Amino acid sequence: MSIKPIILCGGTGTRLWPESRKKLPKQFINFFNKDNLLDLTLKRISLIKNIESPVIISNEEYRFHISKALEKCSIRGTSIFEPIGRNTTAAIYISAVLSNHKDELLFLPSDHLIKNDKFFRSTIENVLKYKSDNQWVIFGIKPNEPHTGYGYIKINDNTDKQDILKKVLKFTEKPKIDVAKHYVKNNYLWNAGIFMGNTKMIINSIKNLAPDIANKCDVAIKNKKIENNNVFFKLDDFKKIPSVSIDFSVIEKADNVYCAKCEFDWDDLGNWDSLIKYKKNVSSNKNIVQIESNNNFIKTNKKVIATVGINNSIIVDTNDALLIAKKNKSEKVKNVVEQLSKNKIFEAFENNFEIRPWGKFENLFETNDCKIKQLTVDPKKSLSLQYHNFRSEHWLIIKGTAKVILNDKVYTLKKGNSIDIPQKSVHRIINETKSKLIIIEIQMGTYFGEDDIIRIKDQYGR
Repeated sequence: MSIKPIILCGGTGTRLWPESRKKLPKQFINFFNKDNLLDLTLKRISLIKNIESPVIISNEEYRFHISKALEKCSIRGTSIFEPIGRNTTAAIYISAVLSNHKDELLFLPSDHLIKNDKFFRSTIENVLKYKSDNQWVIFGIKPNEPHTGYGYIKINDNTDKQDILKKVLKFTEKPKIDVAKHYVKNNYLWNAGIFMGNTKMIINSIKNLAPDIANKCDVAIKNKKIENNNVFFKLDDFKKIPSVSIDFSVIEKADNVYCAKCEFDWDDLGNWDSLIKYKKNVSSNKNIVQIESNNNFIKTNKKVIATVGINNSIIVDTNDALLIAKKNKSEKVKNVVEQLSKNKIFEAFENNFEIRPWGKFENLFETNDCKIKQLTVDPKKSLSLQYHNFRSEHWLIIKGTAKVILNDKVYTLKKGNSIDIPQKSVHRIINETKSKLIIIEIQMGTYFGEDDIIRIKDQYGR
């Protein structure tokens, strides 16, 4: 029997602010050398025997992040794009309805870190051997501390020790700290957020226990649009779907839930305290000076950071924000983000960069009649053939070699070369090399909105 993996990839990772942002949440950040958490997830599931091509369900805003990850891992998968997030019940139900009704589905988050990939593989394969079609299977982790951010599982451990699956007697989602302490003392397990089940069982379970969500998802599915391997939905349909996690809507209520104990190391990397356990302390950076300071985690790209008498702290510096937190307090960063959002402080900063299928651009400077961007074009990628009605452009090559099409002429530009793109002229940038191409783009005109990109030919279907 084969397994169809469904990767849930819609989280925003607010507790890892200021690195993790709405436009670049934690699953897409290269925290681990050149790999991000989604890359690691795709590589991990590829080890499982009889695994099918994955389905990734995410926000439509992350479309290009998803396509880049699939391309990087040489995987052909299906992407389900939600216009707005509606939590895991809707995501699981929709992906189940769009699957074959005989499929065995494995749902797993894209933003968790799992060590011991071989143990992960053997756990999944063993569960598949022993589970029945009418069982929800969740995966339990032995806690190392009381934590209020996880679900807790009480299992029937009086059954045969050889049984892979244990009946779940009680499931509690995110208890208060005193309850969490009681659960840890009494050998409850953490819920790893990984689920497995037969498609037909999952659909019927959600229809029975969360009928309103199922009914409104059915309307959205009926009006879906499919382009290549991508599934899209109408915003108005999605707005009507209640936003509830599968833990609250189904797992806490169902009587057919079983648990597999996991031997692999697992972490949801929910905050900086979790992440820094797996990161080298970058305080050895030459830009960091510490005087009478100990046990700090300091992350900076360019800025010089100096500490005097600072201990047991987390300091994270980005281009537009600085986080200073005591260790073991980083869970509260989520409250910082909520306050910033309430005050509308970071609305402008969220527009500082955009991910595109060809790479990305960053906004460096803007006035009423001038805008400056840095374009990064990935190897073997190109922008669409386009023109602008309200602006001209000047391109300066900072790194790499660019092939530029300007009206009917072709130019090859190297580092230090530049070219003018007059208003309404047809143009395109192509990177034919194996290295990244970086260009400074100076726009002059009366309007700089992205809707002034008039595409003539676009290989990305925009």
